Amino acid sequence: MIHKYDVIIVGAGAAGMMCAIESGKRGKSVLLVDHSAKIGEKIRISGGGRCNFTNIHAQPKNFISQNPNFSISALNQYTQHDFIELIEKYNIAYHEKTLGQLFCDQKSQLVIDMLLSECNQANVLIKKSFKVESIEKIDNEYIVINDNDKYISKSLVIATGGLSIPKIGATDF
Repeated sequence: MIHKYDVIIVGAGAAGMMCAIESGKRGKSVLLVDHSAKIGEKIRISGGGRCNFTNIHAQPKNFISQNPNFSISALNQYTQHDFIELIEKYNIAYHEKTLGQLFCDQKSQLVIDMLLSECNQANVLIKKSFKVESIEKIDNEYIVINDNDKYISKSLVIATGGLSIPKIGATDF
């Protein structure tokens, strides 16, 4: 079967969910897929289970990139204050620790639930336990193959992170 979307995002961690939310808010049809049956595992364990969700001192000079203008542009479009506003919208209590690091007062699952709720509001379709068998680019379209299905989009985002914590399901994809 063939399925078409404006955007397909592979990886349903923090970056993948935020990308999906923002794409959905812009009226795009979005498919967010993850190989795991449980998404947001790095969020769940970050900060000792209390989710270190941002730093109030984040600014472009804190990032290293081959394109130094990227972090300027990115942080001008969505700041740490925007994310704090989202946290507060969901009444998630938090506190500051060392050097501006912000942590949830309660469990990090609250942040995962918040992101899932935002995905739902942005009409993002989430598929868990989704194994990407292959990805092709033909003309100006990406084709993601899973089992006997083909998922086609004009935009593809790979937000799979890396092998930092294999115990939670990180792969080398």
